[in-house]
Amino acid sequence: MATRIEWDDTDPGATKVVAEDVIRSFYLGGIVPCPVGCGGSSELVRIGGRPDGGSEVWFECKSCAQRRNYALPPATPGERRAVGEALATNREPSCPRHALHEPLQRRGRQLICGRCGVRFRE
Repeated sequence: MATRIEWDDTDPGATKVVAEDVIRSFYLGGIVPCPVGCGGSSELVRIGGRPDGGSEVWFECKSCAQRRNYALPPATPGERRAVGEALATNREPSCPRHALHEPLQRRGRQLICGRCGVRFRE
């Protein structure tokens, strides 16, 4: 998957990776580019839930060891509906955001994606 890069005019030769491309690569299950644009790849190092049902994910570059966090929005009504339909038909609910099958984990009554930390049921 190609990564869109924007050039930083303040520093010749420096690049900035666009946040949407990092998140898109993460959801597609591909190689996540370095969050600061060194050209390396990064890995997920931390997932934190937020009170609104969204989450915060941290990526660290394997080459330059720089970290950056990204806020993931809470589940949309359509995503919640898809999870509810899976439960109603006795199927294992999976995260509707990931391209690859990522089962949701139960925490009490809540259903949370273990990979991105987004809460899909209260």
